[in-house]
Amino acid sequence: MHELNLTQTLFETTMRYAEKRQVKQVNLLIGEFSDEREDSIRFYWDELAKGTSAQGSQLLFQRVDAEMQCLACELVFHPKDALVACPTCGSRHLKLVSGDDVRLASIDVE
Repeated sequence: MHELNLTQTLFETTMRYAEKRQVKQVNLLIGEFSDEREDSIRFYWDELAKGTSAQGSQLLFQRVDAEMQCLACELVFHPKDALVACPTCGSRHLKLVSGDDVRLASIDVE
């Protein structure tokens, strides 16, 4: 159900920037650790878009790598496997910098 709130926010942002122009395509970045489901976002988008300038618009998703930061040596890196450790110092004290979110990359309007 959290996809509904996310999709509402993406839709409202899109409509604000589209300024009543026809929305053709919305490009989204989805982090590799995101648990958001593309099919759910598409479903809610289509429902929200009915009767608006975004009706019939296409959602395109691009997967993006996660970034982590080592809390010991401060290195920022892309994790390569599930058992993540800093590639420089081997520490497992890490924080996720990005990669668990969905972001609006661009909007194509007519």
